[in-house]
Amino acid sequence: MHSLLGRTIGAALACTAFYFLTYKLLGPLVWLLLAVVIGLAFNRIVIDTASELSWQFKSLRLKSLGGTHYKFQNHNITIVEDESHCRWIATELVRKIVGQLASDQALATIFPSGHQYLGKDKGYLRDDALVAHLANATTPQAIKFKNWAQRNIAYPANKTRERLGIKLAAPTSDPDD
Repeated sequence: MHSLLGRTIGAALACTAFYFLTYKLLGPLVWLLLAVVIGLAFNRIVIDTASELSWQFKSLRLKSLGGTHYKFQNHNITIVEDESHCRWIATELVRKIVGQLASDQALATIFPSGHQYLGKDKGYLRDDALVAHLANATTPQAIKFKNWAQRNIAYPANKTRERLGIKLAAPTSDPDD
């Protein structure tokens, strides 16, 4: 944005200098030439400004979905991210996509720190627990979803945690340890 302001000021100064330098020489004809100079000096600035405004409006419109909205095949997936940059996905949604998935009680037993209840007793699996649970998947749909979840949900979350130095307990360990 600062370079856009600088370019605008520079173009205005160039047009002003052109006007004052050529007015005495060309008289009223200077206005015709000044229109061409203004067109040349400001065309890219106008295009860049329109592009920047379009991008800003689009980012404002999508801000509420930022980092939470994913899509796998025809399924819209909402991801909840906590302060440790763990991404949580609803187990009922995973059941809808994969078909077979252990019950929330079984998942809570298998993954004590990788499963929790959020909201109205809805079970959620942490990104690494989801990938670990789907590692034994045999159906093509479950394998596709596991690969997608690993690439789009678990891997970026893990990289963010590594970059920030956040260490997590294994999903199969007790959360109190």
